[in-house]
Formats: sequence, structure tokens, C-alpha cells
Amino acid sequence: MKTLMLNQKSGLFFDDIETYVTNLKTYQNDFVIFPSSIYSKYFIENGFNVGIQNIAENNKNNQTGEITAKQANQIGIKYTIIGHSERRINQKENKNILINKFNEAISNNLNIIYCVGESLVDYKLKNTENFILNELNEVLSDIKLDKNIKLFIAYEPIWAIGTGLTPSSFEISKVAKRIKKYLNDNGFENVLVLYGGSVSDENIETLLNINEIDGFLVGAASNDYKKTINMCEKIINSTQS
Repeated sequence: MKTLMLNQKSGLFFDDIETYVTNLKTYQNDFVIFPSSIYSKYFIENGFNVGIQNIAENNKNNQTGEITAKQANQIGIKYTIIGHSERRINQKENKNILINKFNEAISNNLNIIYCVGESLVDYKLKNTENFILNELNEVLSDIKLDKNIKLFIAYEPIWAIGTGLTPSSFEISKVAKRIKKYLNDNGFENVLVLYGGSVSDENIETLLNINEIDGFLVGAASNDYKKTINMCEKIINSTQS
């Protein structure tokens, strides 16, 4: 069955949590959820598979506003997102910061979802593959992945995030193939490739037909429990058919 990961960003509010948890109990083993950090423990206590949207780049004490990989691991978090374009742009996260975060995640047994994706300018210039290969190589060439750590590569075109736009199935398939070739050529085994960027219950059925995609990293739609249920059902039904 294809993997479903829910990056809720800052879109879910406390008043919505009880309704969300109650309605998704039946499906809680069908996805990994990345809520706002302040809500993580609530989902963990209710038996959900929980990830964290961001970790600090080092394990030093007394970092105002930061959450370390060690802290995340100690409360039962199993996954972390690294390299999301919003943080690359807004928080100026560069190669060195990303490598540090990788090493922190690996040292603290957190599975990693590493995001890559091109801007609209690069897309129009047909520079997608070169851009993504550079984002892969600048980090993966400098880290040693522990065999117990699962790595996921999430292809998220920057121009598709939150816009309602998506590349064609052919384009997504082509990029996923190239990512997998890079991983295979560089000794990274059993890495799953996800697609993200305006994934919703309305288009996931089409995206499920892309054989090279192993799952999805969903943003805004994941804050609506009804849309999340629809996505879970469509993934389950695609496996049974």
C-alpha cells in the first residue's frame, strides 16, 4: 500500500483536535501525521504514528524556540521532515544546516522525509532534474545513513505547493525515476519516493496510478478529517482492486 504522510503545518487548531482524532481512529495506522509540535503528544497518546515538522540542527541545551531530535525521540516521535522548501526559503536553511539536521535525526533514530523540488522558473527552463539532483547530492553525498533509519524522498515542486497546480503524471513519473536512479547509483537502498504539492482527495486517485511514486506528502488537505478519510479510502481501495 502506498505511504501517506500528513504535513499539517500550522493549519490545525486545538478546538479541532478531538473531532479529528475521533473520526480518524479507524485509519490511524494508515498514515503518519506531522501536527504542530505543541499537539504532538496528544496524537501520540491516542496511538497515531507521529512525526515532527522540524528539528534543531544540533543537540545543544538552551535553544530558545527549538526542539531537538533527542527531545522528539523521547516522547515517541519516529519521523522528521528535513529540507521543506518553506524552511529553505523562509528560514534560510542551507546545505550545512540540512546536513546537521540529517545527522541529528540519524543519531536519534528518527526516520527522515527529505524534500526536494524546483521553482517555477526552473520548471519553465526545463531545469527540474538538474535542480533536484543537486538538492539530493549536496546532502546525501555527505551523510552516512544508518541501516535502521528509513529515508523517504518527497518530490514537492515549489510552484505546486498550496497552489492547486500539479505537474502532469508523466512529469512526476519522469522525476521519480530519476530520483530512484540517483539513489540506486549511490547505494541508497529501499528508499521510497513520495509526491507532494497540492495533493488532495480530489486528485489522489489519478496520482495513485503513477507506478514510480510510492506515496504522498500531503499539506493543506490533511487538516480536514473528511478529506483525509477520503484519501485513506482511495489508497486502501487501490490496493484491493
